[in-house]
Amino acid sequence: MKIIVPLMLCYSSISNAFCFNEAALYYNVNSNLLKAIARVESDFDSKAMNYANSNKTYDIGLMQINSIHLPTLKKFKITESVLINDPCVNVYVGAWILSDNFARYGFNDFALGAYNAGGSANKQQARERYANKVKKHLTQE
Repeated sequence: MKIIVPLMLCYSSISNAFCFNEAALYYNVNSNLLKAIARVESDFDSKAMNYANSNKTYDIGLMQINSIHLPTLKKFKITESVLINDPCVNVYVGAWILSDNFARYGFNDFALGAYNAGGSANKQQARERYANKVKKHLTQE
């Protein structure tokens, strides 16, 4: 999995604006798009936590990484503690999720909205709202 190399390199290094540029380059996503997602998700608060999800999951840190990803991340020694305490790792994981969405769904609003709302058929309106909110911040960054 492509996630392991850069994450191991940036463990405990909080540099270059939380590593947006490096993560974007590595996962072939737009760094301004990652920043817009961070703005919408946490307002750039690296310690943000959200326990209000209707599906009993929770969101962690700067990019609000959903706890559903923790079992996969655990294979790479990325824990909830790492996600909350190392914003660079959090951004890399967010870039990985976004890149995976683009690979699955294409480079479109569905994939962008799935970052927050997932890919379920019944979440189309939530995906559209989220994508529009991110794009609004994208033009402001």
